[in-house]
Amino acid sequence: MIERRRVVVTGMGVVAPNGIGIENFWDSLVHGRSGVRKITQFDASSYPCKVAAEVPNFNPTDYMDIKTAKRLGRFAQFALAASKMAVEDARLDVSKENSHKMGVFIGTAIGGGDIIETQTAIFYEKGLGRLSPYGSVSICTHLASGAISLKFNLKGPNTTIASGCNSGLDATYLAYNAIRLSDADVMFAGAGEAPITPCTFALFCAGPGFLSRRNGNPTEALRPYDKERDGTVLGEGGAIVVLEELGHALERKAHIYGEILGYASGNESYDLFEVDPTGEAASIVMEKALENAHLKPEEIDYINSHGNGAGNYDLNETKAIKRTFGERAYRIPISSIKPVTGQSFSTTGILQLITCMLTLNKGIIPPTINIQSPDPLCDLDYTPNHFREKRVRNALMNAHGFGGGHTVLVIGKYDE
Repeated sequence: MIERRRVVVTGMGVVAPNGIGIENFWDSLVHGRSGVRKITQFDASSYPCKVAAEVPNFNPTDYMDIKTAKRLGRFAQFALAASKMAVEDARLDVSKENSHKMGVFIGTAIGGGDIIETQTAIFYEKGLGRLSPYGSVSICTHLASGAISLKFNLKGPNTTIASGCNSGLDATYLAYNAIRLSDADVMFAGAGEAPITPCTFALFCAGPGFLSRRNGNPTEALRPYDKERDGTVLGEGGAIVVLEELGHALERKAHIYGEILGYASGNESYDLFEVDPTGEAASIVMEKALENAHLKPEEIDYINSHGNGAGNYDLNETKAIKRTFGERAYRIPISSIKPVTGQSFSTTGILQLITCMLTLNKGIIPPTINIQSPDPLCDLDYTPNHFREKRVRNALMNAHGFGGGHTVLVIGKYDE
């Protein structure tokens, strides 16, 4: 039997609405300081939803030269900046690595939508002659993967995943599998999103019940598992993790945050827009992920949930957890980071992974803030409003995307 190659996380980088850099991100998450604010990137005064989780004070030229910054959409700027942080965090000298054994998988749901919007406006106002000569490349969803490959000379596996909110965790799985199958020794897995633009944001506003209209106090707008929840809040940002084959990481004496143990994905096949009220499909995916991780349900110490505060998503997830874990579901601490980070689609999955890795290392479970009037149908332990100290060895995270997709990733502490 061929020995299974183990895959560990050795570096992490974050550009998030609640903090740029791991320390800032974690501190705000643990203490429940939300990154949701009044929209500043455009005039949203006529929109029914006027709040979003924007990344403040982000200057792309802090992480790349001005020529590169001008040619990249905001989503790719975020991903490239996060990759630079992740490489530094991993203390990885890419010049000493076999470039053909390093690769990158990036998730994005929206891609270069900001470039499409701005260039469309220029076209209709000023004509074809005023369009950017780089626009056709800048709008490409694959540009983040290409820019990261170019920056770090990554000549191995390289692709972009567009599976909505699931994209980040799906990118992680593909990167994990590339290492397990010996296609690579080092992989970057990550995501980037920048959906807070006039037209894209308007499209989400037009959807009934998806975005919160609680504009008076932005930081309290997103309320997962609360009976007063009225929708999610869009976010933006980028996040990257460095994955390595265990032997490779040990040889260079890298710090190991944790190990990727298992993954599963599936689809409800219920409705393109509505959520399956039973949670059955989500439960089956959770069970499969546990099986692939060679763990029993009682070995999961923490669940980082999708928890987006929109419609029946929270109820679907709650039912799935109960179906998977039985009576023990009531004793597993669960939390959603979205009230702090916003719903940044693919990027949220990587933020969930980074959150879980930090939870393993620091023994702290971040809270689900804004639970003020708990929904009696969502009656599990969502770690409401305050962080909790707890030893965590294994954690499970869930993503639920448009079209009924579910992705579950399981991680654990590294054991020699």
